[in-house]
Amino acid sequence: MNAAYNQPYYHNKAQPKPSSACLMNYPLHPDFLANYIIGEELGAGGYGFVVSARERKTGIERAVKFIYRHMVPSHSWVKDNTLGHIPMEVYILKNIRHPNIIGYVDSYQDHCFCYLVMELHGTQWTGSPDNSNFPRSPALSETSQSTCSSFLDSPIEEYLPEPPMIKRRTSCDLFECIEKHNYFQEPLAKMIFQQIASCVAYLDILGICHRDIKDENIVIDDQYQVKLIDFGAAVVLPRHYGDHTKYLMTQFHGTVSFASPEILMGRPYKAESAEIWSLGVLLYTILFGEIPFHDTKMAIAGRFAQPKVQVSPTCLNLISWMLQRSPEHRPTIHQVLMHPWFSEF
Repeated sequence: MNAAYNQPYYHNKAQPKPSSACLMNYPLHPDFLANYIIGEELGAGGYGFVVSARERKTGIERAVKFIYRHMVPSHSWVKDNTLGHIPMEVYILKNIRHPNIIGYVDSYQDHCFCYLVMELHGTQWTGSPDNSNFPRSPALSETSQSTCSSFLDSPIEEYLPEPPMIKRRTSCDLFECIEKHNYFQEPLAKMIFQQIASCVAYLDILGICHRDIKDENIVIDDQYQVKLIDFGAAVVLPRHYGDHTKYLMTQFHGTVSFASPEILMGRPYKAESAEIWSLGVLLYTILFGEIPFHDTKMAIAGRFAQPKVQVSPTCLNLISWMLQRSPEHRPTIHQVLMHPWFSEF
């Protein structure tokens, strides 16, 4: 857990990794091949990569996450009545439905991968597919992102010949949308954030905590409709099974610049309270185009940077409440949604 705290604090878009290249010569599941045609790479991370795929029968485009089986911890496998043993991420998406959460479509498994087929949502916000060459605003650029999960190459890449790269599609996430706009006016920021808070509240009722809320894990279209993605760090909390005692987490697999003070100090933490902190960082970023804390010392102290854009006092009140240093002083997600800011204008 403590390995994350020696990494740079800054927030920047992670550079794509050539993970999907291994699919060029990989024998995909025959049932998957019968139903889908592989398209472009959409992203990559510590547990796998995501590509687009088109349904052969309907022509509908989907997102397919290829999860390295050997990267999924033993405690993150669960038994599903119809699919057998599957990663927690697949299990959660299969069993939830919300307009602001990416929808589950199908899943497959072979000896190397779990295939998670999902709906594809969002607008491409940058003009060039080479994100490394895209000019970034100083607010979010000039920095580098850190996540607690490090990327490990799949063993199959060790013996496959060097294949041509699958073309990478430009991103549809909120990070790129913020970069495009620099920041959002308060009414639009409210509309975006309310959707995110709504799906987090839905998950909370089910006893599920996402644990990696950030702008890169939210896809957004040109109507500013958002959907939460990437449940790779999500957990089902014990209270969902009737245990209402306070449960503290000891592992962290999220993003350091969205991590709460108790996580940054390496202490056991309550997932729900840490999630509220991440939402506070996210709201600040949506409104002002930059993260609220320039380093871990600022975050641990709970002192966020003075906003450069003027917003309403009630808005600042909500941000301050979510970014309380003490987790006991932060609101619940349901208190967030009942805050007066949402009824203004």
